[in-house]
Amino acid sequence: MFDEACRKALFLEFAKIMQEGYAYLPGGICMSTMGRRISYEQAIAWKVLAGDETTMHCLAFSFVNWWFV
Repeated sequence: MFDEACRKALFLEFAKIMQEGYAYLPGGICMSTMGRRISYEQAIAWKVLAGDETTMHCLAFSFVNWWFV
């Protein structure tokens, strides 16, 4: 989903996401589920907990000021 630079940024912030529950990521390029490239100014990643509120279910992302390129 993310380009190489964004994957590296996510990898560096992964421990913070796991510890604090969220992290802000720098802008970059990613791929939509339709296969189109998207540019964005900033992303916010956070962990989503399972129903028991102790197990991580997945990571969620919100992209700020995004557009198709």
